[in-house]
Amino acid sequence: MQGSKSEAEWNANIAKVKAAFGGGYPQFWYTAMLQSGLADKIAASFGAQPGITVSSMISKPLQVYGRPTEMPRLGKDEIVVGVYDQGLGEKRARCNNLADMQSLYDSYARGMALTLKWTTETASQVAFKH
Repeated sequence: MQGSKSEAEWNANIAKVKAAFGGGYPQFWYTAMLQSGLADKIAASFGAQPGITVSSMISKPLQVYGRPTEMPRLGKDEIVVGVYDQGLGEKRARCNNLADMQSLYDSYARGMALTLKWTTETASQVAFKH
């Protein structure tokens, strides 16, 4: 992706990545490319307006009660997200494995957050802002 020299090349490279991962974005995509700011940096390198966005995010609540004991079954391109509030509004934490979920729950149980809920999210399209 870092070798992309234009928006067209970026889109072509995305198509290659998606093809390599069965037609969808890999699970690490959102964190590695969007949350990290790398996609914005790459866009700026070829003069595109920074601000790559997820134009469609499908979120489904998960019913997890107490400390998680197993990872939920995930569909294609789904990720587990813990949504917590420390009194300043909701924040989101991607959970890549059971240990991540348990760590987030343990922090909540120690009083580090007022609320904790779980969702699965699927990014259906990532595109440049125009």
